[in-house]
Amino acid sequence: MALIVALGSNLGDKLANLLLAKKMLCHQFTFVGESKIYCSAAVDHEDQPDFYNQVLEFLSPSDSPEELMALILTIEEKLGRVRDPLRPRGPRIIDIDIVFFDLQKIETPFITLPHPRWHERSFVVKPLEELPFAEVLRHQGLLPVGKLSNQAFPIK
Repeated sequence: MALIVALGSNLGDKLANLLLAKKMLCHQFTFVGESKIYCSAAVDHEDQPDFYNQVLEFLSPSDSPEELMALILTIEEKLGRVRDPLRPRGPRIIDIDIVFFDLQKIETPFITLPHPRWHERSFVVKPLEELPFAEVLRHQGLLPVGKLSNQAFPIK
């Protein structure tokens, strides 16, 4: 049972932002593994700095997906994330997305799982392929094959 979380940062010390987010998440959940850190261009709004991205795997907690999302939003806020309603996908210190909560399919006004665009983005797919949960996705035929919306390159 797995909780898969994608991290992204394109403001400030991007590497430090990812490391601090990971540290805060590790205080909340049982850590299983991490991908390399990747660099990718911003999607949807190209007029912003490149992102550093990483995907983390944790054991599934007993919390509901809604409780997890509320906790993640709190962590983002503590790390300095400010949401601009006029530019929701604009530059940000940290972005933390729940990509998978096991293989549950959930759609509420608060959360959609799996993340609706995970399979289109190399900055999620490439790092995810490095984690143990990728074998579950391969077995289910869920790992995408073909051209993704952007390229991501490992930096570490």
